[in-house]
Amino acid sequence: MPTDLTNVKYVAIAIAIAVVLLAVANWAYYKYYFVPTQVGNDSLFNRQFLSFMPGLKRQDLEEYQLDEELWSCSVCDFQNLHLKPVCLLCGTRRDTRFIEIHGVSTPAKPATVVRSSSSNYLQVTSTRASSLHATASRIYSMAFENVVLPEDLNAQQRSARMRKQWVRLHDVHGVVRWTRRFLDAAQVPDAHVIQMNTPPLPSTPPPSSSGNLSPVVESPRTTHQSSIDCASPNDLLQKLHQAPTEDCHVIMWQPLDTTPANVTVLGSVVPPATASSLLEISKLPFYMKYAWFLHQVHDLVVPYDELHIKVKVMRDAIVQEAVENLLSYPPRALCAIVRYEFTGESAQDAGAVQREWCFLCYISGIITLGRYMLVSEGLLVEANGLFVVLNREDNSYFINPNSSHAWRHPNHMDHLKAFHAVGRFLGRSLLDGQVIPMHLSPVLLKAILGVPLTLDDVEGLDRTVHKGLLYLLDHDNAQDLALTFSVSETHGHNTVVEVELVENGHLRAVTDANKAEYVRLMVRYLVFGRVEAQLSALLQGVYDVVPPELLMPFDHKEFELILCGLAEVDVADWKANTVTSSNLDNSSPLQWFWEVVEAMSPVDRSRLLQFATGSSRVPVQGFKGLTSYDGEICRFTLKGVPYEGGAYPATHACYNRIDLPLYPTKDMMKEALTMLLLSDPTGFTIE
Repeated sequence: MPTDLTNVKYVAIAIAIAVVLLAVANWAYYKYYFVPTQVGNDSLFNRQFLSFMPGLKRQDLEEYQLDEELWSCSVCDFQNLHLKPVCLLCGTRRDTRFIEIHGVSTPAKPATVVRSSSSNYLQVTSTRASSLHATASRIYSMAFENVVLPEDLNAQQRSARMRKQWVRLHDVHGVVRWTRRFLDAAQVPDAHVIQMNTPPLPSTPPPSSSGNLSPVVESPRTTHQSSIDCASPNDLLQKLHQAPTEDCHVIMWQPLDTTPANVTVLGSVVPPATASSLLEISKLPFYMKYAWFLHQVHDLVVPYDELHIKVKVMRDAIVQEAVENLLSYPPRALCAIVRYEFTGESAQDAGAVQREWCFLCYISGIITLGRYMLVSEGLLVEANGLFVVLNREDNSYFINPNSSHAWRHPNHMDHLKAFHAVGRFLGRSLLDGQVIPMHLSPVLLKAILGVPLTLDDVEGLDRTVHKGLLYLLDHDNAQDLALTFSVSETHGHNTVVEVELVENGHLRAVTDANKAEYVRLMVRYLVFGRVEAQLSALLQGVYDVVPPELLMPFDHKEFELILCGLAEVDVADWKANTVTSSNLDNSSPLQWFWEVVEAMSPVDRSRLLQFATGSSRVPVQGFKGLTSYDGEICRFTLKGVPYEGGAYPATHACYNRIDLPLYPTKDMMKEALTMLLLSDPTGFTIE
């Protein structure tokens, strides 16, 4: 009997050793000899990938990170998650120290022209003071490492720094008011807000919006809301009704001191209790505000079983169809779930077609008419005439003042209707959580939010013009410049028209006595007057979809972050939030894939991301925030598939998935991914 027990014991040990050796051999085979003849019955392969996901929504992710440690950027004061090495808003590194030199500043005096450039936030009254500032800057640069001085800030950092110039605060009486935290151009401190108001009666002249300045010669501009009353979602796709409704608004340039801070862009008054609550929300870190915002927009969405819209569009007519569809939706349908399908292409819209529609509407519908085009390196073509790049330093887009002549539509649609559709497009992007590569001018972002605008904001449009206005204020003998109270505009291609800032402005010379008034009127003209009709239509479109109260807690850079997401593809974040099939776990192909991605240029990474998800931008929350059409989290997935000669990776953007052949070598994988990036990232022929 003892002998039998001993034999059983040895047999058990031998079996255990064999099992261990078999496991080791199996691991080594899949790591180093990984070319399979067929795919196993992994349950991950045979499921819809959406059902494999955690079942979370965007707003749930924010709640998970509310308790995470934050660090504050020294340049823009944005509070970033502790794992982020650079500021999401301005790109400043975490270890950077921003220094403002206040020792040489001089308070403004009535008899002295005082200038403080928005690039350095200093008040300088003489050449000697400027020299002192330059000397002090050099000393700081030599004394400290990783120091950023005011004059070192780039356009992105300057814009982010300006986000805290204006904040809403309670005054001594508990009333919410706008408060200016710093002032750069002290000579012209006037501040105005842009608001929509009910138009005055025909017999009543429009109120002056220029305060104590001479009135600008202009007529009240109106924009009309167009919609169709539809009996069913299919009716929404009928031809756009061209007749405007009686609902119209007049856009106004309102002096800040006559405009309460609890009045929205649409001119509606927010109740004091609500205004106070929104004020407290505005003081929270961005991630808390964003969590609140996601919950609010989630409640706006019409349940799918109550109303949803199916849209078929042709790629070669993406512009006109997108504009016409957006304008045709009645109010309730603006917040309904929309499923998109490109004619002649098979694709299940779990979000990718919607994301690409947003991308193509931006690239094609906002840039070129009748055809879509993919733009690399963030450069956009201005062929359709709605937007132009005024600031070449940051390549941000502003409304084209010449849009009435430059815009073309097959059905001769008015350019204001196009801007109304653009506004609705922006609103739908916010509602759907679809980030778009739409780098708008800070002035336009502030106008959408209703933030006060001043001479300082002209720098965001055109830094050269801004410097010219400051030069005029800083120097005597203004009459030597031969300026008048008028500006020249180009209408069409060759027609130059003189626009008067005041009545008979072309006859009124700019002198030292009236140059401050001239600058005030130029500020109004540059940021508002020349685009007021287009701006009115765009604002109305945005707030057709999203209530203005939901955006009140955000500054313009936070708003841009929500709208545009992240341009930079963080490979570490991508890798950390990727689901892989079992045959890729701890395998060489998986390691090679990430090595190839890390070695790619930023442009190629963005193209690969667009192949995989339908969008070239990363959500605000990073890769863990990738979603399907209904806002549910849908993580990026890598699925290993058998390698066959000449096989390329297959993308399933509807599910944020890449089917990755198990290539024998890293070079073969790199070559395949390179060839993939050379092809057209749009279009759906699978799933």
